[in-house]
Amino acid sequence: MNDDPSETTASPSDEKAAVEQVEPDRLLDGEDESSQHLDDAEHWVKVYMELLEFKRSVLATTEEHVGTMDADASGEVQRTDLKALHAEALRFERRLVYWRGRISTLQEKAGLPRG
Repeated sequence: MNDDPSETTASPSDEKAAVEQVEPDRLLDGEDESSQHLDDAEHWVKVYMELLEFKRSVLATTEEHVGTMDADASGEVQRTDLKALHAEALRFERRLVYWRGRISTLQEKAGLPRG
């Protein structure tokens, strides 16, 4: 067992980074909501679809394992990990809805058929 607390305790900056990862309005690096380019919106729809699919897969796997864990371990995962994973999935869903709407807006502006 390691008795060095610096190796087992999260620093305040680590905790801040973890909280920011599930910040509901956080954008990804390079994401520009005001972009007027249809290909940008299409890119972000693809990115968020992939992220959401991945997060749903991680959630499903985690939920499966929770049922087989010791009650104390299961409780901890349910109080922390699952809440964070669900929050991230919801953020990805909201971003996907935003970018799909952005595609429609940009297509309409350009006089393109929606689809």
